[in-house]
Amino acid sequence: MTDHVLLEAGDDLVRQLSHEREAVKAVLELVWNALDADALQVGVTIERSAIDGVEKIVVHDDGDGFTPEVARNAFRRVGNSEKREGGTTPRLKRPLHGKAGRGRLRAFALGDTTRWTSTARALDGQLMLTTVESGFGSRTTWSIDARPAPDTADCGTTVELWGKQSTHLNRLLEPKAVSQITAALAPYLLTWTDVRVTYDGALINPRDQVQDEEWSEDLTFEYEGQPQSFQIRLIHWRTGSERMIALCDAAASPVETIDATAEHSDFTYTAYVLWSPMPRHRNEVPLITLGGETPLAPLLTTARAWISSRLEDRRRRQRRRVVDRWIDEGVYPYPARAEGSQAQAEQATFDLVATSINRHITGDRMKKRLTLSLLQNSLRHNPDQMVEILEKVLRMSGDDVSHLHGLLQQTSLSSIIRASSIVTARLQFLTVLEHLVFDEETYGLVGERDHLHKILERELWVFGEEYNMMRSSEIGLTRMLEHHRRAIGWDPTPDGPVYQLSGRRGRVDLMLSANSTEHDRVRHLVIELKAPDVDADRDQANQLDDYMQTVLNDPRFANIDTTWDFYLVVRNIKDRLKPQLRQAGQPEGLYSQPTSYEHAKVRVWVRTWSEILREAKQRLEFVKSGIEHNPSLEQALDYLRSRHGDLIPDQLRHAPPLPQPRPDGAHDAAV
Repeated sequence: MTDHVLLEAGDDLVRQLSHEREAVKAVLELVWNALDADALQVGVTIERSAIDGVEKIVVHDDGDGFTPEVARNAFRRVGNSEKREGGTTPRLKRPLHGKAGRGRLRAFALGDTTRWTSTARALDGQLMLTTVESGFGSRTTWSIDARPAPDTADCGTTVELWGKQSTHLNRLLEPKAVSQITAALAPYLLTWTDVRVTYDGALINPRDQVQDEEWSEDLTFEYEGQPQSFQIRLIHWRTGSERMIALCDAAASPVETIDATAEHSDFTYTAYVLWSPMPRHRNEVPLITLGGETPLAPLLTTARAWISSRLEDRRRRQRRRVVDRWIDEGVYPYPARAEGSQAQAEQATFDLVATSINRHITGDRMKKRLTLSLLQNSLRHNPDQMVEILEKVLRMSGDDVSHLHGLLQQTSLSSIIRASSIVTARLQFLTVLEHLVFDEETYGLVGERDHLHKILERELWVFGEEYNMMRSSEIGLTRMLEHHRRAIGWDPTPDGPVYQLSGRRGRVDLMLSANSTEHDRVRHLVIELKAPDVDADRDQANQLDDYMQTVLNDPRFANIDTTWDFYLVVRNIKDRLKPQLRQAGQPEGLYSQPTSYEHAKVRVWVRTWSEILREAKQRLEFVKSGIEHNPSLEQALDYLRSRHGDLIPDQLRHAPPLPQPRPDGAHDAAV
């Protein structure tokens, strides 16, 4: 006998519940239906089309099935399921999952046509075969056919779904689908070990996938002044990329899931939050982001804090073991005990970053040492590009890249380390440069073009940090014109060569340019280097004066928003030139500054290496002092102490005591 049952729900609700993007969730609903029917064997079969797409899905179980009377009642309503909250199955007394009566409607996410075939024993003991069918075009109408089943038939239910052409169904064929189903069923299958669920021919066995398990802990949260108790259980997975918070009822049956992909990306885990009233708060997760009044907000805050604490403990233990192993292998690039707070902070940051990508640091001893040395060098000198470098060298996944970015953003130590390393290296360079220029045994051997020029074109910060980027080296006056016009945004192509007033073609050693913040001017610095054994005289100064006259008298250089400084850089200045460089009312070292030209500001200077080195050192010492007293350093160290105290050196684990004022109001001198 065939009946037609009209669903007591609008088509829009059915459409919402059968959203095609929820294919994995729809399969899970059918599996839970089978388990709620006391099934011990549940199999999900996926039949493929000729082009390897999903053609048909079949879910079969050996549960108790349903009778025609149950079908007529169940397929008529949405909600108010007969499965009571906190109830158990009739025969095996296992916890019930379904409580909203919506699982059968989610089947439309898997097929345009659905057929349920169930064999069950009626109250009078007779076996009945019940078939329920519906199509996507008539989703609110179900045809129910009932007839006696053979006495030899076994109880159970088969759900068949086909006829849907959607690329979203192909997600069922991805490895991630197995991970999601394993995570959702894990607490149930770990508890009810006699239950077997197969998916696309493979057994769902969470025990094989569990890497480590944090057993449940009793916690409380407060809502509207009342304490609420719940449990939480954390499972780490061996494979996959799942990071999920499952909101469950008291029996660990998921009601809702929250994607935690952006949280703790160095672990693969599922956290099960068990709370008896959870089914009554289904679909309330979106309200949290809107500030809605729901107990899930304080519940999740408490749960996330617990998860972070547990994962941080695990992370610390793993990191410490990794660093100890690197030390034992002789591949660790730092000494056992760093000296100085900045060095210690750098080492702690290195440990933090290196251990977070430990699984990519593989190979023999030599390869590990090279990789760790690369990481150390990148952290010191170029942390902004360190992630990009490691991504290419180690072929890190997107999750690892995001995690590494997050680590460097959480602490300002990377920028402090880089600044400190740059300052230290530059101070060392100035010491070497001073030795080359002034040491009596070496300065006579240092050439202008072979040595000074080649060295300084890589260290242009010596002349000012603003000139560290835009530069041209060893260029003629025509190229100097091109560079100038390009800097001010004009067509750089010259209409002919540039000559000095004498008719000769000149050539400058270095031309540096920068955009000045003063009146939006472009500032050019033209440098003429002389070997240390050449003292400045009028002949050398006049060479730059000729360049200056070229700029002033060639209209192609004209631009009122440009400042030109010509530097003659020497070791010593001859006495007969010194008076002209020390005129009243003029800066020391200024050789010439014509005032009769309005289209450009042009100056010629004679500078000694002593002056340039002194100014460069003063700038670096100022930066170094700022780093050492930068409150960001102490804040970053506080972050490391609180989050990674097991990794940082012993002397950094405790913050130094603040200086105490003396009774007379003075303070003790710094040690």
